[in-house]
Amino acid sequence: MASLKPPNRRFPLVKHDPETSSADSREDDVPSEPLQRITFMWQWITEREPVYFDSVLRDHLVPVSAALNPTDRNRATSTFLLKVPRSLCNGGGNLHGGAVALIFDLLTSLTVGVCAREGFWDSGHVSRNLNCTYIRPAPEGSEVLVESDVIHLGKTMCVLSGVMRMKDTGKICYVCEHGKVKVDGYKLPENDKEASKL
Repeated sequence: MASLKPPNRRFPLVKHDPETSSADSREDDVPSEPLQRITFMWQWITEREPVYFDSVLRDHLVPVSAALNPTDRNRATSTFLLKVPRSLCNGGGNLHGGAVALIFDLLTSLTVGVCAREGFWDSGHVSRNLNCTYIRPAPEGSEVLVESDVIHLGKTMCVLSGVMRMKDTGKICYVCEHGKVKVDGYKLPENDKEASKL
């Protein structure tokens, strides 16, 4: 019988660059470009894992912005743009409820990576709850902004929130609250060489 123990993998962190950091930055500082970090993570996930369930999203989401809270490095936000494709719609021609949950699960989780640093949320994490509220539909072809917020990031548990709103009107379609727990011993690869061994 195969072992159920997860591989020892670490999430790919954007390394500190002394050329682009301020003189008072420390070696363990989170990079000053959160959008670069979240774009890197999004590309890493979509290019490395084309066979997993969340790969259905890879051609439909684009990172727009990301920010680390300047007074609390355990808080961050991100925004992605989604053009709702038919493949993610229900029979009524609107974004499927299951797709809404998948999008929130993936993108709120990615936002944790904006805060991650060596030894702190740089390993895998799993959902303990994901509560979605459906307010109004997002029709096929519409553009939706997916906004994620790290509300609380503790030693082992975090609380995240998400909002999907129509890009043209700003009207809210869906919201979520997402709770996660850090999984020790589950590390994602730090580079392409490690990733190729998986």
